[in-house]
Parts: sequence; structure tokens; C-alpha cells
Amino acid sequence: MDSNCLVFHIGDQESGHPVGNLLRHKWGFSRGLVRKLKRKGEVRVNGRPVYMRERVVSGDVLEVTMPPDGATEVEPDDITLEVIYEDEHILAVNKPAGMLVHPVGEEQRGTLANAVLFRWRKQGKTGRFRPVYRLDRDTTGIVLVAGGPYAAQQLARQLENGLLHRRYLAVVEGTPDPAGTIDLPLAPHPGYRSLWRVDPAGKRAVTHYRLIRKLGGAALLSLELETGRTHQIRVHMSHRGHPLAGDIRYGGSGFLLDRQALHAAAIDFRHPFSGAPLKLRSLLPPDMRQLVRRLFSN
Repeated sequence: MDSNCLVFHIGDQESGHPVGNLLRHKWGFSRGLVRKLKRKGEVRVNGRPVYMRERVVSGDVLEVTMPPDGATEVEPDDITLEVIYEDEHILAVNKPAGMLVHPVGEEQRGTLANAVLFRWRKQGKTGRFRPVYRLDRDTTGIVLVAGGPYAAQQLARQLENGLLHRRYLAVVEGTPDPAGTIDLPLAPHPGYRSLWRVDPAGKRAVTHYRLIRKLGGAALLSLELETGRTHQIRVHMSHRGHPLAGDIRYGGSGFLLDRQALHAAAIDFRHPFSGAPLKLRSLLPPDMRQLVRRLFSN
């Protein structure tokens, strides 16, 4: 698994252009990546080292070898992962409840980062752990991890430009309108560590939701993020008077579930190298399925 070596086949559209221009404007390398490539990487055309200003012709094979990727300073842990998709450039896993994405403070083991690095070490790969986005400890579902700096940059750009779509499933208390959009800015709650609130001085946050099923005193929602602020869904739904089941930090009842009933169920994006559309899905975890069945029967 070598995500630091990229191969581009030159066609008629690319013929006659300098290598550097193609990397920047055709394949989306950032200025920083190109500079890093000049200093410590390697660029070859048909096996021959070339400068960025050299021009290519149709039929050429351009090989870009990124500089060695420094390893993340996280100890690998032998933790079983549920892999949804994997190739040399990206890894998508189904994160369980109770697992941090990355070590924090005194919790340096047992995280998704530890588990991914162990998997990569078994495959003979060394590199940094680069999640494209993060999920809260008790939120389940799909986490997308970039296998190298180029993939990380491309996926971050898709996320920033709204081309990487994320859909969540949640059980909320009460019955919201059949569909709606919540456009309310969020900021850290003063005086409360790791808590957020709606705040006019905060950053813009937009959540779209749709009612899937009415339950006994609750509802199953599908939610899509236009922005990705910390605790966005949890704060928005609580502010609307419909906190997530189990989300005691934001006003939800702990009697329904022992965690917030939130699951990252789907992501749609384009492969960072091939550009092929990818649609990844994850079913509701058992505890949320049981909750939905129990409430629906009431």
C-alpha cells in the first residue's frame, strides 16, 4: 500500500503543458505540496527525472513520489476494525460507540488512530493518521481516513467545497416538522469545557433534516451537514426543542439510550485520485435499531 507514489497518464489534453502547471491546475496539488515535492520528493516522466517547467507529450507517464510521510506519534493497538472501503489512498471504517477518533490527554490508547496505525503496520505501511473529519466519542458510523498527503488535501478540499456529502441518522425527542433547515451559528459555551451553544458571534452552521418515521414521543431523522461544526447536530436539534435521545449533555433523556442516538450513515464523494464517485453506507448499530423498534411499538 503506497499512497505516496502517484502515476498519471498523459493524454492529448495534457500534452504540451509544463509538469508543474499540470500538478497545480489539472490534478489539484496545493502550492505547499508542490514546494514540498520540489524539496524532498521526486518527479519522473517515463522513468526520467524532470523539472517542474518541463513539458510533457501525449503518451508520457508521469510518476510523482511524495517525500516520506512522517509517522504519527501514536502507538499502534491491535483492535479489530470494521472496514467499509479500503484501497491504497483511502480507508473508511465503521467506528463503534465509546471510541475516540484520536488520542486526547491521558487517553493515548484504544482510539481509532491506534487501530488504523496497527492495521497499516501489518500491511507494511507507515504514515500519518489523517481523518478527513471526526466523530464524537459516542457517535457511531463512517469515518474516512486519507492514506497520504495528496489524498488528505483532495478530500479536505471536497469537504470545504461541499462536494463531500455526509448524512446522519438520529433519534430525537418529540416530533419535529417533516423537513427543515437550521441555520444558526455555534460557538464554545463560556465556562463549560467541551460544550457548545448557539451564539450570534459564532461560526455559521447549517443542518438540513428530514423526518423518516414518527416514534412514540420521538422521531427518526435523516440529517445532512452543510457545515461541520463541533456538536453541530446535537446543539441544533436541542436548540429546536428536540434533543437527541440519550444526549444528556444537551438536554436529552438518559433513560432512552446510554449515549446520544447519532449515527454517521452515509458519505458521498469522489475518489481523491481517480475521481470516481463513491457512495459508502453503514447500517444503524444494534442499540439504535432496538431503540427505534421499542419506541415504534409504543
